[in-house]
Amino acid sequence: MSALMTAKKLGREAILEKVKEADLYTYGLKREAFADYVQKAVTSTAIDAGLDNADTDDILLNLLRENPVRVFEGMGIAAYLIETKEITLYLPEAEKVLADKLKEIAAQYQIEIVNDIIDVRKSQEHLFLHMVTALELADIAEDNYESGVYVSVDQKTLQKVKNDTGISELVSMDGAKALWMGYRYFTPEEATEKTAVEASNAVIEVLTDNNCMVQETLKRLKQFRNVSCGKCVFCREGLIQLEYMQKEITAAHGKMDYLDLTQEIGNAMCHSTLCSIGQESAKAALDATTKYREEYETHIKKSKCQAHVCASFEHIYIDPQLCIGCGECMDVCPADCIEGKPNYIHMIDEFDCTKCGKCIEACGEAAIIQTAGKLPKLPNLLTKAGKFRKH
Repeated sequence: MSALMTAKKLGREAILEKVKEADLYTYGLKREAFADYVQKAVTSTAIDAGLDNADTDDILLNLLRENPVRVFEGMGIAAYLIETKEITLYLPEAEKVLADKLKEIAAQYQIEIVNDIIDVRKSQEHLFLHMVTALELADIAEDNYESGVYVSVDQKTLQKVKNDTGISELVSMDGAKALWMGYRYFTPEEATEKTAVEASNAVIEVLTDNNCMVQETLKRLKQFRNVSCGKCVFCREGLIQLEYMQKEITAAHGKMDYLDLTQEIGNAMCHSTLCSIGQESAKAALDATTKYREEYETHIKKSKCQAHVCASFEHIYIDPQLCIGCGECMDVCPADCIEGKPNYIHMIDEFDCTKCGKCIEACGEAAIIQTAGKLPKLPNLLTKAGKFRKH
């Protein structure tokens, strides 16, 4: 007998009692006792199932890929509890192949699949069902439920651990500068006091001195902006401004005013956007510029990226004392920005240089150097190898 049939045979009240006994909480950002949530949602006309709108990592989709029938059974149980037959499963826009693969199975449960985020405006009278909660409902109906949360420390594989599992039990804090958990940044000191529940989308990522916090935040803001519907003014315009300022800082065009402006825009987005995309993206930017302000100031004031990640702060030059004019660097340069001829000291046009580093790898004389420091005196005209003098 399927989980859905078992639930219907037991009856609504009996299933809700089992849910209470299991102490099931809604999954994702808004954790609430599921039985209480259902009782408040008895007037809901439909179910919107999926991940949190802000979940751009989509690691929890692996549970749907591996257990589609179980997830659909759980959706059916939730629909039975609120007495509706209207169920929509929302998958990310990029998951059209997965949607096509699952549509036939979903149709058996009268579930419609769409590739989009959940429109909060249209779904105010609907019950939101996280797909992990759906999976756990099926487990409860068949007495297979084990309490816990899913985590991924490699951004690929999932494991289920107890809610009170300490973060320090899951990842090493050695050399950690920050931890990205769920949708927030935590300092190592903060993380040691946190448990696995903080990883609301399963993600736990350790960032070290090799990670630039500005670049990391820019990457995440781009991900948020890519999934935003653009209908909410504060989210749309706020994300544009937040992403622009991060990009300018990484490009060595940052201003100190950007840090205060990020705080102003971020706080406004937290209170004025309707869904988790605007709210969580703002919190990420606020965390970064508050907890790692010194790193931002180093970018802006000193034109320096401590992680040596921001290419705009790095220089690649050819040491005129070492270059023999062999031409190997010219042959591999994809930007065609190296000038030279046989036996003459070659020169890099820094304006067009993409800092890809291929010339460094190709130089057998170790004459091509990457630095974040001040450039030495270099020739501005082609000069025969061995003839350049600094003074």
